[in-house]
Amino acid sequence: MNFAELTRLAGGHAEARAIQAAVELGVFEALGQSRDAASVARAVKADPRATELLLDALAAIGLLKKESALYGLNETSAMYLVKRSPKYLGGMIRFDSSLWNCWGELAQSIRSGTSARAADMYQNTPEETERFIAGMDSLVRARGDAEIVLEKLDLSSTQTLLDIGSGPATYPIHFCRKYPALTAAVFDLPATLKTTEKFVRAAELGDRIELISGDYRTDEIPGEYQMVFLSNIIHGEGAEENGRLMGKLYGCLGEGGRIVIKDHILNEAHTHPASGAVFALLMLLTTERGKCYSFTEVKGWLESAGFHGVHEVVLPPPLTSSLVIATK
Repeated sequence: MNFAELTRLAGGHAEARAIQAAVELGVFEALGQSRDAASVARAVKADPRATELLLDALAAIGLLKKESALYGLNETSAMYLVKRSPKYLGGMIRFDSSLWNCWGELAQSIRSGTSARAADMYQNTPEETERFIAGMDSLVRARGDAEIVLEKLDLSSTQTLLDIGSGPATYPIHFCRKYPALTAAVFDLPATLKTTEKFVRAAELGDRIELISGDYRTDEIPGEYQMVFLSNIIHGEGAEENGRLMGKLYGCLGEGGRIVIKDHILNEAHTHPASGAVFALLMLLTTERGKCYSFTEVKGWLESAGFHGVHEVVLPPPLTSSLVIATK
């Protein structure tokens, strides 16, 4: 790594905050057509000089085009940063922005080994819950996770699916749309399900996606299914809790049923992919014992629970995660 790369990493918060501020202010919506800085400032109710500085920074990092004194959207910002786009990433950017103070406490969390905020899975207020769930939906939609997963996962013989901690139900919605014979159940926390219900209703899939309220740590999970799906769940828990969860989910599957875990799966050194190793720091800040795990660790939980045929499917870019699949 050279000096320029080091300083880019060390100062990366500046670009992130510029993007987050622009999303919060509605800058990209204001640029549906090319405008000068003063016009944008009026549209977003901001100071003209400060707005010009922000617009220049956004153009410099490649998120706007600037011709003479006029600013406009480019291909990237039009696709990912405007609300009307089906690949709008703004929900995730707003969620990341809400974690700013947590990251400021990283050194203290490393000293103490404790989280920087209540490890409540964003259940404290309706606003916090909705921001978190909208962020998860935004990221999956913008990146195309569900489509990529289905390129690696055949559900043609699966009729019943249980999604643990589904959040916005983005995966079961997409899965059910592709496979008309599939029905799904979402098991999640009560505050989350109030938001989940809005996504399911908007998708007009209320007759095929059942919402079941509960905490997988403490509650029984009813029903028997042909597949259990967990996306970005194991990184929020410690190893012991994950081992217990695998045992509980084994009992939710019929003979020959599959469990599919989608998550950051690290190498044995816990250093690759880098995105997973860095993400583990966020788990330090926001959960009790969460981190990212290696395939060997996940395989151990599954085999201890009774699963066999455990294998990993590495998902292609832009994803940096894998599927771990096993059979009862």
